[in-house]
Amino acid sequence: MNHLTSETLKDLFSPKEVIEIVKQGILKFAEGNYKVPERIHIKRGESTNLIMPAFGEQYYCTKLISVDPQNHINNLPIISGILVLNDGESGETLVTMDAPMVTALRTAAVGSIGLDLICDNISKLGIIGLGVQGFWQTIFAISMRKITEIYCYSRSEEKFISYQDEVKKRFPNIKIKWCSHPEEVVQNAEVIIACTTSIDPVFKTYGLDIQSKRFISVGSFSKHMQELPDKIYQSSDALIIDSESAKTEVGDVINAIANTWIEQKNIITLADIISDTKSITHHGNLVFKSVGMAAFDLAYAIAAYEKYIEVI
Repeated sequence: MNHLTSETLKDLFSPKEVIEIVKQGILKFAEGNYKVPERIHIKRGESTNLIMPAFGEQYYCTKLISVDPQNHINNLPIISGILVLNDGESGETLVTMDAPMVTALRTAAVGSIGLDLICDNISKLGIIGLGVQGFWQTIFAISMRKITEIYCYSRSEEKFISYQDEVKKRFPNIKIKWCSHPEEVVQNAEVIIACTTSIDPVFKTYGLDIQSKRFISVGSFSKHMQELPDKIYQSSDALIIDSESAKTEVGDVINAIANTWIEQKNIITLADIISDTKSITHHGNLVFKSVGMAAFDLAYAIAAYEKYIEVI
């Protein structure tokens, strides 16, 4: 049985190809061709284990993920785990994959789909959280828009240096500034992408002009987490979410609904937009929230497996 490492996965497709793969996965889910049971959250102190299954017509997959926020103290990955892809008829295990890289790539694709929907002509990108997800959100955002400046924040200067080096390898002409606090990112960037495992909002809005900004959250994933401040949702005209499950799984959306910061009619899923059931414009205050869904994993895993077996 083959195992696709992170090094193999990251070179299989271009960012735009991954975006199209994930879009097709969203459509298949919307059309009922993918069945996605509710994912299982298991808390272990400050850590979380996630079990995420998804079933398609010819394949099914299960992703096992461990999220350990305190691992950064020991310079260990915050996210670890494995994805298993099976034959849909026989149940045979076909391949395993590095789950953190699958998660990073498909989440970056989802984030860029959201960016494309809520941001028109932008050049100044903001990134809060410079781990694996922050890096890939950056790479995919650059594939969607003509980014010339990046404002970023991390608690660790070491992470910033690594992030800057990796981004510069691909895009040497982009200006990158490490901000002393996350509010500086918000002040200078046109779109801000939060890529953290923070339980509490990652910046304060006092004294900041947020009306002209666009916000994307891809880090929070459970009911007790809210990555963006209340005011972002209170001032939003529309909230785009990557799946209906976000309404019951993640604090950002749960709190926005419970406090009536955003009317239900103004909370729109990617499936609604991609299938042309609903539409939005770039006007107004728009926020995009991704909580993640196993349908995205399945779409990417199938494409990666089928491309991999072509070349071996």
